[in-house]
Amino acid sequence: MKLNELKTPTSNLKQRKRVGRGIGSGKGKTGGRGIKGQKSRTGVSINGFEGGQMPLHMRMPKHGFKSRSKIKNKVFKTDFINYLFDKKGVKEKSTLNISQLYEFINAKKDSHIKILMGQKLKGSISIEVHAASKGVIKEFKRVGGEIKIIDFKQFIKNIRTSNAKNNSKSKLKNEAKIKKNIKDIKTDEAEKKVIESNKPKKSKVIKTEQRKIKKTADKPKTAEKAKITEKSKQKITKKVDKKK
Repeated sequence: MKLNELKTPTSNLKQRKRVGRGIGSGKGKTGGRGIKGQKSRTGVSINGFEGGQMPLHMRMPKHGFKSRSKIKNKVFKTDFINYLFDKKGVKEKSTLNISQLYEFINAKKDSHIKILMGQKLKGSISIEVHAASKGVIKEFKRVGGEIKIIDFKQFIKNIRTSNAKNNSKSKLKNEAKIKKNIKDIKTDEAEKKVIESNKPKKSKVIKTEQRKIKKTADKPKTAEKAKITEKSKQKITKKVDKKK
C-alpha cells in the first residue's frame, strides 16, 4: 500500500445531494437555493468575500516542500563524448573520472549522472557513470571502451562524510586560533602588570619633602597679600582723616 493508493472506505463517504429532480425529491425546481438573488447564481464567491479585508485563503502563509533527498538527474548522450573528442581535446583511450565529468557537464557534485545512446562513438574511452542504458554499454564494447558504473548511494555517503570531516577540521582550527588569541591577551596583561610592579615607587619621605617645598613656595604669596591689605587700610584711614 502506497500513500497515493490510500482511499476512504465507501461506507464513510456521504452520498451526493441530487438536485433538481422534481418536487417530490424535496430539492426540485430551485434546488434548495431559493428564488433569484446573487446566491442562487453560479460562479459567486459571496461567502469568500470579507468586505475588502484580506480573505482567509490569501492571508494564510504559503507552505511547500523542497525535498532534500530528491535526486538531481543529469542526463547526456554519446553525442557529448564525440563533442569532447572534437572540441575539448580529450584523447582516445583516455579515462574520465566522475569528478572530471562533473566539470565538463557543469553539474553539481551530488547529482546523478546517466548516459544514453545517441550517435555512434568515434573512438574508445573509459568513463565512470552512475547509470547507463543497454545500448550505450553495447556501443562502448563495440568501440573497445569501458563503462564503470558507481553506486550512487555509496557515492553520496562518501561525499557527506568527507564534508563532515572537513567541517570538523575547520572548527578545530578556529577554536585553536581563538584559544591562542586569548593566551596572547593574557600574556600581554601579565607583562604589563610585571612592568608596573618593577617601576620605582616614590617613598613617603620624598612625598613629604615635595609637600614642604610647595608650602614654602606658597608662603611668600600670602605675605605679599598681607602687605597689600595693610597698605590699602592705611590709604583709607588717611582719606577719612582729610575729610574730617
